[in-house]
Amino acid sequence: MKFSKNPLKTSYAIWFGLWTVVTFTVLYPFIRYALSNPKRYPLGHKIRRIWGKVLLVTGFVKVIQIIEEPFDTSKPFIICPNHTSQLDIVTLTVKLNQLDFSFMAKKELEEIPVFGIWFRTIDIAVDRKNARKAAEAYKKATHFFESGRSLVIFPEGTISNQVPKLIKFKDGPFRMAIEKQIDLLPVTIIGNWNVLPDQGVFEGKPGKAYQIIHKPISTEGLTLDDTEMLKNKVFQIIENKLKEYNHGN
Repeated sequence: MKFSKNPLKTSYAIWFGLWTVVTFTVLYPFIRYALSNPKRYPLGHKIRRIWGKVLLVTGFVKVIQIIEEPFDTSKPFIICPNHTSQLDIVTLTVKLNQLDFSFMAKKELEEIPVFGIWFRTIDIAVDRKNARKAAEAYKKATHFFESGRSLVIFPEGTISNQVPKLIKFKDGPFRMAIEKQIDLLPVTIIGNWNVLPDQGVFEGKPGKAYQIIHKPISTEGLTLDDTEMLKNKVFQIIENKLKEYNHGN
C-alpha cells in the first residue's frame, strides 16, 4: 500500500480510518453482544447499519439510492452488486435498509481487522479451496433464505484493478439463485471508488455516490442450463447503467 502524492487525499483516508476504528471501538461491546448468539444477528445488522451511517456522515459521503421499481421486501433475494471499493459494504448496509441481509465473500475477509468479526458470524466467508467448508457455507446460505434473509454476493468475486469497468462474473450466485429458486436483485454502485479507492494507494476524498436498485429478476422455472443466460443478463443491466453514467467498458 502506497501513500497518495496528494496530502489532502492522504489526510482524508487517515480521517476516515480513524473514525472507522473509533466508532467500532465504541460500539464493540454492543456488537459483541449481538453477534454472540445467532438469534441476535438481526440486532447485529442494525448496529452495523448505525455504524455505517456514522461513517458516511463523518466521511462527508452522500449516497443517493435510486429504486427503479418497488420490490417485495418480505421475500429473500440474492443481491448482486458490482464491487468497486471496501465502501460498498457500508453503502449497501446503510441504504438498502428495506431488507435484512448478510454478505457472502471470500474467506480472507475473516482476517481483516474490524470487518473480520462480521464474516466470522453474521456473514458467510467461503473457502473456495476447501470443498467441505464451501459446502458448509452453502448450507448456511440455505438457512438464511429459509429464515427470510437475503444474501449479498459480489458476482465479480473481488475488486479488480480496472474499476469501474466490470470484470467477468462468476457463476456462483446465479447457480445458487437457480438451485434455490431465489430472485436476483441487481445493484449498480457508482462513485464509491472515488471516495475510497482500493487500488493500492492510501487515499480518499469526500463525495457523492449512487446506488441503483434494479428490477428483481425471477428464477422461477429456470434450470442450471440457464446459468450463463442469467449471468449475462445481470452483467448487461449493470454495464448499461455504468455506461449511462459514463463509466462503462
